[in-house]
Amino acid sequence: MKVLVIEDSSVIRERMCDMLRRISCVELVGKPDNEEETVRSICTMTPDVVILGSSSVRDSLDMLRRIKMQPIPIKVIVMTNKIYSQYRKKCMDSGADYFLDKTRDIELLSSLLYCLADGTPHQEPGLREHEFE
Repeated sequence: MKVLVIEDSSVIRERMCDMLRRISCVELVGKPDNEEETVRSICTMTPDVVILGSSSVRDSLDMLRRIKMQPIPIKVIVMTNKIYSQYRKKCMDSGADYFLDKTRDIELLSSLLYCLADGTPHQEPGLREHEFE
């Protein structure tokens, strides 16, 4: 399963990529540094999953909408420290498939990716597609 990581913090991006490299079902296809490179990467690498973690709410929502406008089906996992219910709802309404807390849910990411690769439903509370807590 091809995964693209979008994260504006280089430290967090590298940590996340290190973790993803250890997941057998994941092929890390990119970690773009800016919006233009992100859109180009999505078009050329056709990822199955995009992990979207940005510190800016506006940038995240704009990027999420641009990803979901692509002609290929892409699962989007929003990973953020901004776990407010209003932001979660905006992300889900904009097309996010999953919404995770970077601090609390980071360990659940690998099991979620395995489930996505297998096509099996993920059973952790709050992680099921389009479900609100």
